[in-house]
Amino acid sequence: MARDLGSRWRWKGRGVFAVCVVASVCASSAAFAATPPSAARTLAECLHDVVAAVPEPAKSTLPRIAGPERQLLAARAYLRNPDLAQRWSWNARQAADYARSPEYAQAMSELAKVQARFAADNPGHRLHVNVQPRTLDVQLQRWNDNASVGRTAAALRADAESACATASPDAFVDWLRGWQPNPPPNLAAPGLSPHGQGRAYDFQVYAGDRLVAGTDSSRIALDWRQGGWATRLADAVRAASPSFQGPLTAPDEPWHYAYVPIR
Repeated sequence: MARDLGSRWRWKGRGVFAVCVVASVCASSAAFAATPPSAARTLAECLHDVVAAVPEPAKSTLPRIAGPERQLLAARAYLRNPDLAQRWSWNARQAADYARSPEYAQAMSELAKVQARFAADNPGHRLHVNVQPRTLDVQLQRWNDNASVGRTAAALRADAESACATASPDAFVDWLRGWQPNPPPNLAAPGLSPHGQGRAYDFQVYAGDRLVAGTDSSRIALDWRQGGWATRLADAVRAASPSFQGPLTAPDEPWHYAYVPIR
């Protein structure tokens, strides 16, 4: 009887110990469950980190861009340009200084040669070109309104929200720098347009006052390719002056040529 009683106490002891162990595990599990996981980073937080990593003058330009997705897309371009300050669009004083320079006079002379050759090769048609540098304000307005920028920016946002959730600030900046748009937008990020320093020109073909081939991307196939104006413009440029490079191919702009003065 005593042995049975002792056995019962020993069992009870083991039972008490077992209950204590189970209670401890349950308590630990409850404490673990009550501890929230690390909060996912928001896109706004990641955009803040990106803005901090972008150098001037782009840093002060980003708040003027409409919406976080277009800001991210522009910031990607800024992060990928180590010579950003040298490429940045001119202010009014810089543009005025260039307009008084010998280089500008030479550029106008070379443009006149191209226009004369084109008119001779294509009777009844002429080339129009805007020689004024494209200001930062104009670039911002076009970036904020452009449909192709909007589509690419929306695709970037979808990918960025996923990448941002768990990435450190430095890792997200690196991710954004390496992100590849498909297709790319048909505009350069504000401040980085080659037109911003007055050394790129968009040619448009006119017959009298009627626009025959302009800068509408949706009409490239019809007007510039099927109409043959891409080839005719390229022929006139090559024949008239060695100072122009083009046309631009990424994005596809058969009307766009860069002026590179012969030293």
